[in-house]
Amino acid sequence: MSPIKNVEHHVIFKHNEHCVNQIATRTLKNGDLVAVFNEERFPYHHDSGQTLLTRSKDGGKTWSEPTVVLPWTATQGNWDCGICELEDGTLLVNMTITGFFKRGVKPEQPSWSSHPHTKEWGDWTWAYKTQAWLGTYVVKSTDGGKSWSDPVPVNVRPLKHGGCRLGSWLLPNGSLLMGLYGRIHGYEEEGEGESTRSALMRSDDGGENWEYYSTLAYDPANIIDYEEPGLLRLKDGRLVCFMRTHVNPSGDAKNMVMTISEDDGFSWTPPKWTNIWGYPPELIALQDGRYLMVYGYRRPPYGVRAIISDDGVTWDKKNEFVIREGGVPGATATETPGSSRMSPASGKIAGGGVDWNNPGVYQHIGYPSVAQMPDGTIVCSFHEWSDDPKPLQYVRCTRFRV
Repeated sequence: MSPIKNVEHHVIFKHNEHCVNQIATRTLKNGDLVAVFNEERFPYHHDSGQTLLTRSKDGGKTWSEPTVVLPWTATQGNWDCGICELEDGTLLVNMTITGFFKRGVKPEQPSWSSHPHTKEWGDWTWAYKTQAWLGTYVVKSTDGGKSWSDPVPVNVRPLKHGGCRLGSWLLPNGSLLMGLYGRIHGYEEEGEGESTRSALMRSDDGGENWEYYSTLAYDPANIIDYEEPGLLRLKDGRLVCFMRTHVNPSGDAKNMVMTISEDDGFSWTPPKWTNIWGYPPELIALQDGRYLMVYGYRRPPYGVRAIISDDGVTWDKKNEFVIREGGVPGATATETPGSSRMSPASGKIAGGGVDWNNPGVYQHIGYPSVAQMPDGTIVCSFHEWSDDPKPLQYVRCTRFRV
C-alpha cells in the first residue's frame, strides 16, 4: 500500500518549441519554492541550452513565468543546474558550461545527417562531434534572482571536468559542498578507458573559490561509473550519499550505491550496493524525523519513485512507492538518423509508435528533485515527454503527503 496521500499533479513549464528538463528545487527561508531547470535550444535533448528560474509561492500549485539565469550564445550553452540559498539569502546556482568549437574551419563535405538544421543556428549536426565541456561554474544573486553575477569558475582539479546534478549543500559552519562527477584523464563524460568518479568540491568563502575536497566513489578497475551524487545530512551529523552507477563497456545502468561520511565529507566508506534500481537520486530530511529519497525509473512502466527511511542509513526496495508513472510518449517515434555514428537525437522526429521496451531517446525522463514545504507538503519536480505529434520534454511536479 502506497504511503502517499493527497496527491496532486501540476505543470511547472512547457515550451512551445523547445525541450525543458533536469529541474532542481529548494525551499527558501521565506517559504517560497524555487526551481532552476534547462531550456534546450532544440526540440530534443542536446545539453546546449540555458538555465531558467521559476518560483512558487503556493507550494508548487502555480509557478511564475521563468526568467533566464545564464543565457545561451552562438558559441556557448549551459545546463545541469542546481540551486542553494546561503545563510545571508544569497542564491547560488551551479551549472556546466559547454562550448561549440565548430565554426572556425569550414567542413569540406556535408554532414552525414540533415538534422538538426535551423535558420538561427545553421547545421548543428557537427556539434555532436565538436561540443566540449568548458567546466563547472556558479553564479550568484543578492536580489532574489532578479540579477546574476558573472560566472565564477569552480576549480575541479585534478579532474579535467566536473558535471553537476544538484545544488550545493551547506555545512553547519557555512561551508559549501558541491557534488560532481568526472574524470582525471578524459575531457568528456565517458570514454578513453577511464571510469567516472564522483567527488565533492568545497568552498569556505561563499562560493567564490572552490577546490577538490574528497572522492565519494571511484573504481580503479575502470568498470563501474559513479555519477550524479545526492547528499543527505543525518540528525547525528553523518553524511549519506547515493550515486547512480553504470558498468563498462556496455554502459548498462545498475543499482545505486551508498556511502557514508563521519567527518563532514572529508572521508567516505567504500561504496555499498543497494537493492534499489533507478537514478539519479535526491534525498531530504523530513520534518517528522524520517528521510526521503526520490529517483527516476527509466524502464517500463517508467516514471518517478521514492523510498522513506527511518534512520537515513537503512534503505530497502520493499519500501519503494510510485510518485508518478509514465512520461514516455505513446504515439511518436524517432526516424533513423542519416548515419549510425550520429547521436540518435539528430534524427528527425515524426509520427509513429514508441516501443516502451526500447524507447531510445524517449527514456530520458525523471531527474526528480524534492522539497518539503513549511506546511509539510512534499513537492517532487521532474521532467517527462508530452504526447504531442512532435513530443517535447517539459517540467511538472507532484504534491503529496506521507
